[in-house]
Amino acid sequence: MTEVSKEAVDASQAHERLLFNLAIFHFFVPAILFATKNLWLIIGLSIAGSLLMIFTIWRQSRSASDKVPLVLAHWQCSWKRSRYLIASYIVSAVAFLIAWGVMQLQPDETMRVIQLSVLGWFCLLPISFTIVGLFIFETSALAQARQGVMPADMKL
Repeated sequence: MTEVSKEAVDASQAHERLLFNLAIFHFFVPAILFATKNLWLIIGLSIAGSLLMIFTIWRQSRSASDKVPLVLAHWQCSWKRSRYLIASYIVSAVAFLIAWGVMQLQPDETMRVIQLSVLGWFCLLPISFTIVGLFIFETSALAQARQGVMPADMKL
């Protein structure tokens, strides 16, 4: 069995934090809150918690004074990928606002609610696809960080 260096363990923490964010705030919290049937609580708490975790990743990627280059590079890689998640939040929010605005033209209140419910699920697709992609990339990055591979040399 090979021994993993301290730098490799420290470098892997960046990817572990992003994967933890994805698992907890995009799967676990919504699953628990699904029983409330309050969509705003489910989405709001998940995104707020996720943004808080992303903020910690950003903060770690900026504190270069106490990190070796391998560790700092992996924190910066994780921050770069976190920005894709933030972008997917923005795209989904804009799509939802456009759908909501168009649905305001619907004269029938019942049809408006039904159509907005259907379109709302489609507006979550950018977030869903981003999460799947980040799981793939971050799992690969985590394995390579534990091997001490620099992000510039990472495969996938």
